[in-house]
Amino acid sequence: MAAQTITAGLPAAPEKLEKLGLALSGGGFRASFFHIGMLAQMARQGLLRHVEVISTVSGGSIIGALYYIHIKKLLEALPDSEVTDRHYVELVQNIERDFMAAVELNIRMLTFANFKANWKMRRADYSRSDYISKLYNDLIYQSVLDNVSKPIQMRELKIYPPGQPNFYPKQDNASRQAKVPILVINATTLNDGRNWRFTAQTMGERFPTGSDQKPIRLIKADPSYAVIAANQQCFSLGHAVGASACVPALFPPLAISGLYRDSEEDIRLQLVDGGVHDNQGVRSLVDEQCTCFIVSDASGQMQVESEPATGALPVLLRSNSIGQDRVRTEVLDRLFETQGGDRIAFMNLRQGLAIREIAWIGPNGQSVHPVTTTPATSLDFGVHPDVQALLSKLRTDLDAFTEVEAYSLMLDGYFMSDKTLQNFREKALGLGAATAAPLELGDSPWRFLQIAPWMKNPTPDYLKQLQVAGDTFFKALFLIPWLRAASIGLIVLIFVAFWPQVLALFKSTVPVSILALAALGLLVDRMLSRLAKTYPITKFLLAPWEALKRWVVRAALPVLGTPFINLYLKLINPLVLKRGRLEALKSRDPAQAG
Repeated sequence: MAAQTITAGLPAAPEKLEKLGLALSGGGFRASFFHIGMLAQMARQGLLRHVEVISTVSGGSIIGALYYIHIKKLLEALPDSEVTDRHYVELVQNIERDFMAAVELNIRMLTFANFKANWKMRRADYSRSDYISKLYNDLIYQSVLDNVSKPIQMRELKIYPPGQPNFYPKQDNASRQAKVPILVINATTLNDGRNWRFTAQTMGERFPTGSDQKPIRLIKADPSYAVIAANQQCFSLGHAVGASACVPALFPPLAISGLYRDSEEDIRLQLVDGGVHDNQGVRSLVDEQCTCFIVSDASGQMQVESEPATGALPVLLRSNSIGQDRVRTEVLDRLFETQGGDRIAFMNLRQGLAIREIAWIGPNGQSVHPVTTTPATSLDFGVHPDVQALLSKLRTDLDAFTEVEAYSLMLDGYFMSDKTLQNFREKALGLGAATAAPLELGDSPWRFLQIAPWMKNPTPDYLKQLQVAGDTFFKALFLIPWLRAASIGLIVLIFVAFWPQVLALFKSTVPVSILALAALGLLVDRMLSRLAKTYPITKFLLAPWEALKRWVVRAALPVLGTPFINLYLKLINPLVLKRGRLEALKSRDPAQAG
């Protein structure tokens, strides 16, 4: 493999002043790993020093926040004149290593693995989203910075370069070669459906446009932060990221209380995934008056179906996917229309795949002309089309990713962005050749480069791992034959050992009383919710009912399942990670590894 190079010195100054914005899309850990590869390519090409605004969503927020606190540590340690591209490369190398170690712990399952936390879920002011926010801080962010609160607070993220205690990026970046970026973490408010933004300076909704005629507008908190209630001044980075990555249905909304009040009624903000509003995060860059854009889009794109299911639930889910796809398309189309293609570097997981055009059927029962295909071009950047297609279908989850999965996503982002960023560097930023000779980094400056032979010439075992990586559950059973056989054997053993009881269960019917009780519970739930909205005086009835639901669903059931979750983390999770190690892949395909 050819040696990778970066510039040893500072890049040539741009001929014209531009403001570079970087958007990191949502898409769970799949997006996070893809973004790492793209950041590595930006570091190699000396582009990270020019970024002035970073807008993140969901999985992009998880990695964007980690990148930002590393940048804070770097830019506060060295004078501007001493910051080189080598520092950015080393920074991304550290992120590659540390983030991989954290993800292998299986953060999604860890949210259910603590007895104390599960029991705490019975409280109205605590949820699964609060706990995963704590895990983000403890496992990913807290160890990077010294002399900060535990957990890290958003207001502690302001960057003050040496000798500049009153530095303000919008005013003082013009004189710097290594720009101090602003971080914008995007979420969505369930209350009114608007975009909610966290920065080191403030938090609040994007100011509504003239077309937004909702009856209430929540004014963004004052930038001084001093006027915010005391309990909101210490809003943690982990909770900001947790709100941005709060996937609907997978995690409950993350609540903020005590920030707004309408007359005598408190407004309890409920924040969900930023991808509900804008999964690419480009609107924040436009509002920050960026003139050039790098957009890394690893979000899930709607798949085409020849015969969509027509049941009530499948149609509902498919309609939601269509709505999300329409939002994504319109946001990106608007960006290209208003900014021009030369000012945008855009990467997405379906880039380089084939597109088929299918004609209608004529009177003779045959298509009026053969299917025309725009051929796949992903091999131009070193990725086989079959691999690119599978990567675009990888799960958007927060569970453990194996080395094969993670390295493939990172290298995909790295390879895909290479030529796109080179063109962008010249056309958008006006950056010519580097002013210094290239600095050799060796054959493998990034660990993920080792997966390159399989991505270009995939083997059956490698493709199988990527196929299984698209599933959210039961990956271990698909990947490990002996575990699958043992599981089937255990099920058979249980059936044989308890056959009389199993037979009785099959012969029995569900008592009508249980069905009636379940129906009554649903009816009471709807009735109390409706009464509380229509007649506020009846809210006292809703409180004990909600408390009962929290005790049963959010606390009691997870507490009972905690031992099984820990058993999975200690026994099954290591087996999956071992199966997906790069060394294991090499041992199965020695010719490819050579």
